[in-house]
This record gives sequence, C-alpha cells and structure tokens, in this order.
Amino acid sequence: MAYPTLAVHLLISAPGDVPLDDMAVIRKTISQWNLNLGRHVGLTVLPVSWTEHAVAEFGERPQEILNHQIVEEADLAVALFQDRLGTPTGEAESGTAEEIKVLVAAGKSVAVLVNSAPRPPLSGEALDARQRLNAYLGELRKSALVLEYGNDGARIGQLNNFLSRATAQFQQSVESSKDAPPDAPDPSEGVWPRAEVRESVKTDSKGRVNTRRNWSLVLHNTSRGPAADVDFEFVDLPENAVFRVRREAGPLGTIPPGQEARFPLLLAAGSPDAVDCVVTWTDASGNGRETRATVRT
Repeated sequence: MAYPTLAVHLLISAPGDVPLDDMAVIRKTISQWNLNLGRHVGLTVLPVSWTEHAVAEFGERPQEILNHQIVEEADLAVALFQDRLGTPTGEAESGTAEEIKVLVAAGKSVAVLVNSAPRPPLSGEALDARQRLNAYLGELRKSALVLEYGNDGARIGQLNNFLSRATAQFQQSVESSKDAPPDAPDPSEGVWPRAEVRESVKTDSKGRVNTRRNWSLVLHNTSRGPAADVDFEFVDLPENAVFRVRREAGPLGTIPPGQEARFPLLLAAGSPDAVDCVVTWTDASGNGRETRATVRT
C-alpha cells in the first residue's frame, strides 16, 4: 500500500577490506527497517555508497569529489571497519575517516561499527595496518561511542537501534503536531522554496584557483505541523531555459515541521537568475495549501 514518506539518505562508508557480505547485511537491514518501522513514521532510509552512486569527475582530490557528490548530501551514516583504516587522503587518516569528520562537523549522526569476530592472527603489513586502525579508533573513542559486533545478529541489532534513534526527532515532531491541531491557517506559514549554493576554492598544481559552485533547491517547512504530499514546480520559465532539479517522479512525501528537503539544482550558462516556484502541500488539518516564492540564484 502506498504511503507518504520523507527520504533520508544514509551513507555507508567502509575501507576496502570490509567483506561484501557485511555491506549486504547493512542494506538488507535498512530495507527491513523501512518496511517494519519507517512506514509508520513517514520516513524511508535510502542507502548511498561511492561504489554505486559516485560519478567520474576531474579537477579535485578524489575524496573531495566524493564529499561533494554524496557525503555532504547525506543525512546520516554508518561506518564499518574490519582490520584496515584505509589510505590517507591528505586531509584525514583515510577516506572513511574524512567522511566521518565531514558529517560530524555538519551535525549529522554517524554510527561507527567495528568487526570483532574471531579470525586468524595478523602479521607483517596486515598487523601494522590493524595497529594503525586501533590507534585511530582509540582517539575516536574519546569523543564518540564506537560499537563492536561479532556476528550478523549483533550488527543488525546495533544498526536498527541507530536508525530508530537517529530518526526519533522526526517522529516526535510529527506525533506532537498531531496531538495539537493548528488554528486557522497562517498565511506566513508554508513550505518555502529557496536556492542555496556551496562554494569551494582550490588551487591546482600550477597555482591556478578553481571555484566550484554546487546549487541546491531547499524546501523549508515553517508551519507548526507536518507538510504532507509536498510537490513543486517552476512556472513561467523562459523557453529552453535550464533550471531544474534531480528528483524522483511524483510527490515528495512529508516534511516534518521545522525541517527541510534538499535537491541538487541543475543550472547552465544562460539560466535565469530568478524563477517563480509554486509548492503545493497538505497541512495537519488536511487542508490543501500552496506557497509561491521567487527562487533566486
């Protein structure tokens, strides 16, 4: 049965020695959580990883490209470790370590899980790699709760607990709004669209400065209750103008009160610098609402 939902992106991060079976268990657990719990709170967790969602690109450090493409857009993450930390990126001890650092700095929830299942003793370079991982985890434990798992059951239980805790704020917001029906609609409340840009400046090996700009369309629910059946469209666009977003077909689902939904905004040379955007949504009382604003880039 179809139901409205808000998509939440979860980054799966791990060095190359983490078994593919471990990654598969993570994805299966997320799928089961979505079916058993997510549907009841209007949330769907979408797993994201560089192996499936990264796009070939040039001009920056490989890890920084991944940061721009998938890490910074993630809402939460789970990091898995086996016996290796990974290769240094120039900015952090490894790619996974840098992704943890980026997400924590942005206030995102990150679960760090370490495989503690019995396995043959390590020696030589493998032992050195494990000691390097232990040193990193030792520092990380000073500011984070790092959990270990010895089998699939423990890993599944820890991930389910993390998903439920990380999404609890959304659930509480929706439930509290249901218990307190809003008064007559306030015209200042709504799902308001705006454009945001993130810039990064880098200098290449020849001393040339390159500026990268990533635009996003942000829908902010300023109402006191959840905004359901959210959808939007750009109106009165000039003919052949490039001003669109990457999104799934159909309504976007529900945005909890005070929360935002973000979509990559695609622009090109000659794109208009101001476009009217009409957002349609249903408030907590079941009333159809419409918000219209000019999105400026």
